Order: sequence, then structure tokens, then C-alpha cells
Amino acid sequence: MTEVSLVPLKSKALRFPEPVRSLILSEPDTLDSQDFISKLGTWERLLKINAETKGS
Repeated sequence: MTEVSLVPLKSKALRFPEPVRSLILSEPDTLDSQDFISKLGTWERLLKINAETKGS
């Protein structure tokens, strides 16, 4: 099992819009790589929705 550190991402997440910021910051500091990959898609989609909403 490979662990991924979220510490660098969490420091960047402080500048992200809600709800992505809260979701990332609520995660543990390390995740299993498979969990990390599966969550990336959700976080990316939320960021895209936020960008589309701001663009409208």
C-alpha cells in the first residue's frame, strides 16, 4: 500500500474556493494512493463547477 502525503496540497488548498478547500482540509494528512486518485476526480469536478459558476 502506497501512501500519499496531502500536506503540500493542503497548503495550496487554503487558496481554493469552498467547498473544495474544506473537503481537502478535512482529509487526513496521508491517504492510500487509490483513495487519493479517486478523490482527485471529485475535487477537480467541484473546481470546474465553481469556475463555470463564476464565469456565468
